[in-house]
Amino acid sequence: SHPRPMPREHSATSSEYSEEFRNGDFVRPTWASRGNDQGYVRPPKTLPCGRECSISVLGECGDQNCGNYRLGETSSHVRPSFLEWCVRHIHDAFTPEVLEAGIVYCSLGSGQLLFDWELLERLTLEEGVRVRAVHMIDQDYGGPKRRESAVRAQQVFAGWFTDFGNDCEPCIFRSFLSAHDFRDWAVQHGEAAHVLMDCDAVGARKRIDVAAFRWEAMRPGGICLVLSNPAKRTAIGKPMALKGRGDKKDLKTVQLQVYRCGHWRNLASVSRSRTRSRRRRDKHEKARSRSRHRRRRDPSREPQGGACGDGCCGRGLEEKARRRSRSRPRGGDVERPARLRSWSRGGEGSARDRSMSWAVGGAMWDQA
Repeated sequence: SHPRPMPREHSATSSEYSEEFRNGDFVRPTWASRGNDQGYVRPPKTLPCGRECSISVLGECGDQNCGNYRLGETSSHVRPSFLEWCVRHIHDAFTPEVLEAGIVYCSLGSGQLLFDWELLERLTLEEGVRVRAVHMIDQDYGGPKRRESAVRAQQVFAGWFTDFGNDCEPCIFRSFLSAHDFRDWAVQHGEAAHVLMDCDAVGARKRIDVAAFRWEAMRPGGICLVLSNPAKRTAIGKPMALKGRGDKKDLKTVQLQVYRCGHWRNLASVSRSRTRSRRRRDKHEKARSRSRHRRRRDPSREPQGGACGDGCCGRGLEEKARRRSRSRPRGGDVERPARLRSWSRGGEGSARDRSMSWAVGGAMWDQA
């Protein structure tokens, strides 16, 4: 990671910090870095040069079954490519004048902020973008579900980027416990976001009307960048000018892509037959078709009496009645139809266990 100079003194006074969480509170910077939470992917505590890593407390979800898992054998490319994609869309959405003047960045379900750190570090150091305010939304930052590791990560994150602003307007970092809290605060203070980040915030999305929140949290001309699971990335824009006030229906999907076979593809180019559930269903259908075809052609199933067995002669009628009586269930037993019997036998359509091997990752990533 690139070393940054020690931050200037923040303009907020000590009275603006409080022990009890309040929405919109300032985040106190800190420079210490320790962390040993379980289930997170984090940078190593020690850099290759032997120095302590200042951001080792930052992290992201370490679920190995997640389609966005950074250390996965088949998903390791998802997050790095999503980062490049975000940078490209931010440049496309705003003019150089807006990026130089400063943008407001908001992250929904920011958690332990590793991806947000990657993106803002890239924007400020390499792309020349100025960030004048950062708003972080997650229930882990306070209240009954407070996590000390998340608060620690938030403080280190704010300390790293304290020198975002200039001498007149230092960058401000605020935290909120829910999307509703930020929406109400943003409407009251007129601080809607230029960039709304939604990086795998599945839990936060379930509790809100996502489209309505995006409409109210973004300013006109803003962009929302979404990473979903299974791996899918979506860029959503808010129009700059509208007739009337407009609503969430006016949001426009700029781009939508899914991750298949190691590549990002446009949804229209991905056949539904490539999905696992569709392939499994096709196998069942083929097995059933072959079974019906064999039954039709099996000579042993031909009636033994009469010339045809379809009622055109007396013996055919007797044989047909005899077969019907044999197939009728007796007593309390109910016989399943042949179609259900062939379906429940398993065979090609039965579920199979799949074992997956996970890459340990490079030297720069650890899973706690």
